[in-house]
Amino acid sequence: MADGAIFKEDDWGGAPLLSRILGRWRQAAVERSRVAFAASRVGEAPTADLATAAELDRATIRQWLFGRGYLVPGDAGHVLSLVEPLELRHGSSLIDLAAGLGGPARAIAQAFHAHVTGLERDSDLARRGAAMSVAQGLARLVRIRACDPESIELDSARFDCALGREATGGIVEKERFLRVVVQSLKPRGQLILADFLRDRGAGERDEVAAWEDGQSRKPSLWTLAQYADCLKSLGFNLRVAEDLTPFYRRQLVAAWIALWRGGELRRLGPAQIETVVAEGECCMRTLKALESGALKYYRLGAIAHWSFW
Repeated sequence: MADGAIFKEDDWGGAPLLSRILGRWRQAAVERSRVAFAASRVGEAPTADLATAAELDRATIRQWLFGRGYLVPGDAGHVLSLVEPLELRHGSSLIDLAAGLGGPARAIAQAFHAHVTGLERDSDLARRGAAMSVAQGLARLVRIRACDPESIELDSARFDCALGREATGGIVEKERFLRVVVQSLKPRGQLILADFLRDRGAGERDEVAAWEDGQSRKPSLWTLAQYADCLKSLGFNLRVAEDLTPFYRRQLVAAWIALWRGGELRRLGPAQIETVVAEGECCMRTLKALESGALKYYRLGAIAHWSFW
């Protein structure tokens, strides 16, 4: 099937479009399994395409989708636009609250020559991210370490600002986490979060429940009002609350289209394609939850109250 047959509809919203892409990959996996089985019956070795390769992990697939060192939608340009209000400069200190493999942290460090401390819940991702910083000659500016956000402890007044991309949605004790982060900021410190929120006005939706069930850690979502109230109680004013849901949906769908067109999967065997399809199904649940209106993706920007005095 040609690209035109897949992308003929204006549905970049885009669960239907992603569903068609995944359907094509499922067909490819079945066909490759059939070819491999036929070859084994006549004693032939599998071709290079069908040979068993190293098992794919989620981080590898997500980097195919979003770029080297990136695990969520939004490239370096998007990350730099998020932190623009922070007015970073040479020598500024920023804490990245969900560093992943460190791609965003390294983009910030390179753009501003700022010092970035990255915290990552997954110890394997933290180790890999630290190694990538070393390989790129940025270990002095970007330091990534494993940290459990539920029990986080940080030095007081250490950082100029904080960034959290999808850092808080899976944390149960959000108020404690945000209190520790706020206390780690210097006077006039700023906090930027980009994360999933729940819109109670849309009611309880099955799409959101399915999305939650498919997450590696069950989300504990807040509403926008809960974030505003919590930050206010911590002495911070919520200056920016921007709905980025349409942007997030477009970025997610565009990443899968690019992966389809890039031909990366032609080199994979059936089992590996199935792993990619499983990740695609996870992303499709996210799209359906966002399209239901009950799940939102927001950018929040906050600064200490007294900074206005």
